[in-house]
Amino acid sequence: MNRTVRNAAVVAAAIAIDLTFWSGEVQAFGGSVVPIWLPVLATVVVHTSLWWRRSRPVAVYTVQVGFSLVSLVVPLWQPIAGLLIATFAVAATTGARRARWGWVAAVPLLAHAWALSVWFDSKLIGLTQGALCYLAIGAAAWLLGRHVRRRSRQLQAWHAEQERLHVQAALDERVALARELHDGVANTITTVLVQAAAGRAAARGDAELLHGIERTARQAMEEIQATLRLMPRNAGVPAGPTLHDLPNLLQLARAAGLDVVHTWTGTPHTLDAAASNAAYRAVQEGITNTLKYAPPGTRCLVHLAWSADELVIDVIDQPLTGRRLDLPATGGRGLAGLADRLGGLGGAVTSGSHGDGFRLAARVPVGAR
Repeated sequence: MNRTVRNAAVVAAAIAIDLTFWSGEVQAFGGSVVPIWLPVLATVVVHTSLWWRRSRPVAVYTVQVGFSLVSLVVPLWQPIAGLLIATFAVAATTGARRARWGWVAAVPLLAHAWALSVWFDSKLIGLTQGALCYLAIGAAAWLLGRHVRRRSRQLQAWHAEQERLHVQAALDERVALARELHDGVANTITTVLVQAAAGRAAARGDAELLHGIERTARQAMEEIQATLRLMPRNAGVPAGPTLHDLPNLLQLARAAGLDVVHTWTGTPHTLDAAASNAAYRAVQEGITNTLKYAPPGTRCLVHLAWSADELVIDVIDQPLTGRRLDLPATGGRGLAGLADRLGGLGGAVTSGSHGDGFRLAARVPVGAR
């Protein structure tokens, strides 16, 4: 559902709820009567402000609080749907300091309870019951909004950490590639240099030609060494996070609100750095896809099956409610990169629907350890 449709649905729902639960009573305190079209028109106009509840949450909230105080004039006209939605929006989209203003909603809610009590000449117990009922509804809207806010911040922290790990891994791989290139090319150039020097000494007639070869090879060697000096010396050649870092990954996922269950069978082996990194990336990719596409409340099962020859990783999400969003038709760059990484090690990765959820299965050869 795109944003325009969602906003229209929220506005329409608020209008429908308030007009449905309004009794049609238009008598005000003091005996005067307001035109029956006025509550209808006012409800439609004011609730249209909910369209901007996310971009202007405080302004929309202020409008809804003021509108809800109309019950102090017409006791049986008690608009509340827009107020609750605006309270939720303020709590869900603003920081803690502004979100505290959500409790101002208690004023019109108490006004509703007071107006009903006076109109029906209720006793103190009736006023108390009405006040508690209205306050409970308002508190629920505010607390739900704060919960959504916390989950959103946790997901942002999760994605930021994963992005940092991806960037660090890419840097490490570039450094490793540069050093491997240096080792391979430098050895070859060194061989050329030595052979040219020996040839120059043995063949006097071609001394100038061989001297040129030697000079060029030496210059190439110096350029490679100069380039290598630009690399960070403490970067080393790590392959990035490994299975030893898996507990931290699972802890981050749980902090982001995901119900992760981690199990394993067989006897764990010590994998080389590349294989261990590929295994970590497989789990990371599966969890990331679950956070992106699975509905809230989804359980994510991470199972590692060890055998003598390979490690099989299953990451399965199980939506408890709602429907899982589809992955992009391309499968996403993450899955493609993971397939390339595992393919280079002799492993493989598959993914697809699994019941109501999704499954990512990776096979990592144990190989050399």
